Amino acid sequence: MRRPLWIFSLALAVFWVWTMPARAESPTAYARGILDKVMSLQNGAALSSQARANAIHGIIERSFDFAMMAKNSLGSTYDSISAGQRQDFTSTFSYLFQDSYTRLVLNFLKKENIQYGAERREGDRAQVATTIVRPNENIPVTYLMHATGQGWILYDVIVDGVSILHNYQTQFGQAIRTKSFGFLLNKMEEQRRALQ
Repeated sequence: MRRPLWIFSLALAVFWVWTMPARAESPTAYARGILDKVMSLQNGAALSSQARANAIHGIIERSFDFAMMAKNSLGSTYDSISAGQRQDFTSTFSYLFQDSYTRLVLNFLKKENIQYGAERREGDRAQVATTIVRPNENIPVTYLMHATGQGWILYDVIVDGVSILHNYQTQFGQAIRTKSFGFLLNKMEEQRRALQ
């Protein structure tokens, strides 16, 4: 009689662990894992510059919630555009962000020491404070993330007090107010074509 109960309890525990992977790794461990991979690539002498850029691009592609970022960057405009426009915008936004952030990482992070500070959690969201330590300056960088069924994923980075997502919101909002959403999307698609 006890055996079926034990098997049921074990199955329930396995199911709980399987459906809650975000709890298995702390937000700090998640951020550290990303940064360790990036720093290892940056300091790997055997890689060509193109191979390094491609590898870092791949890490960025897997580490950010682009659908959420695209939606938040448009604010209330997102609700007023068609499903096709949302898809086009999200795809273009994702491509441009990955390209821009890859270049930022390649040019900005070299052999710096990264110190990890406070971790804050609120519901399914978390912030991890870090500091990039250089000989003549310390640069605070905070990673914002939320939990999903697959684990933690980033949705914003605050560098020296400046939110990347807020910058997009400001720029996009101004373009939409002074021109239109169509104008913004066309400009972004032109930029994407120029990079491809």
